[in-house]
Amino acid sequence: MKSSKGHFVGELVYDNINGRPQRLGFGSYTEFKVAICLIYRDDFADLEEQLAPLPFTHPTGRASSHFFDFRYTTKGGQRICISVKPERIAKTFVYQQVIDSVRAAAVGNICDVVATVTERNINPVELHNAELYHAARKPDPVFDAVILEALNDLDGPVSINQFLSDIGVYGGGFFSVVRAIRAGHARLFVPEEIRGKTLIERARVA
Repeated sequence: MKSSKGHFVGELVYDNINGRPQRLGFGSYTEFKVAICLIYRDDFADLEEQLAPLPFTHPTGRASSHFFDFRYTTKGGQRICISVKPERIAKTFVYQQVIDSVRAAAVGNICDVVATVTERNINPVELHNAELYHAARKPDPVFDAVILEALNDLDGPVSINQFLSDIGVYGGGFFSVVRAIRAGHARLFVPEEIRGKTLIERARVA
């Protein structure tokens, strides 16, 4: 990632739904936060950037084109074209007029839904956990096996720190617990940022 005054650009490498590394570029810190939150949503299937410009008719009547920042595809196949904008721009009447015209050209053509995402739409808890899932994405077979076995014996909510202490693993197994939460083997007792003090419980069998 590169940052300078007023600019934050870079590339994010994540594991796609096939377990293979995939690169995704972003042109601002807000775009990075939006992208990582989308990638770690439960319904994530794909995220594309650098889409071809979309021709549309500007509200003034002239021919124009729009560049979406991302196209998000859900596991159910819904395609969502996303423009990431500062809140101060997104709430203006001019922008809303333009994006309405863009939507008319995009829906049914390159996507099913058009969405504008601003910094106000980013949930800080979701962002924290997405960044943690990303940091912990690489498996550790030894620790992971120990954590999964210990989770099977868990009979009530316990903090992550206490859980690790009880099985003699301590901080070394924190990322393994994060992976277990991500994979659905454990769950948060209440929705919150995943930290050492966070209460977890064994996931219920459907």
